[in-house]
Amino acid sequence: MEPQWAAGYFLASDADRERAIAALKENFQAGRLTVEELSERIGRALNARTCSELDLIMTGLPWQRAVFPAYPAVPRYSPYGMTAPRSKGMGITSFVLGVFGFLCGLTAVPAVILGLVALTDGERREDRGFAIAGLAVGVMWMTIFAWVFFR
Repeated sequence: MEPQWAAGYFLASDADRERAIAALKENFQAGRLTVEELSERIGRALNARTCSELDLIMTGLPWQRAVFPAYPAVPRYSPYGMTAPRSKGMGITSFVLGVFGFLCGLTAVPAVILGLVALTDGERREDRGFAIAGLAVGVMWMTIFAWVFFR
């Protein structure tokens, strides 16, 4: 579940910190935290400056976040830390490595691997054609070099 705020851009208020501490206490009473974890997380919650820091403190625990308006132009926050936008070049790189597989056949191996990774990445559709082409050309060169050297 994605938080409703761009956490890195909103400063945490005292109410946010108190809400997080109350949630930590509830999770402690439910047996999800030990005494040491509770005291460490409460200390981090009291020192949290942004909502993203509070969200990191609550990682792995259920809690109700404050509802802030979502801003589409602001980078989104992942519960596992800030995520950089993925590069679109995996399929293209697979294709280029596959094409250069005729030199020695060694570049065909990373072409196949990158092609498979680019195809299994469900979010990126821009590189799909290049990924398929890189995978096909890489497999072709691997087959040719295997036939030539190992027959």
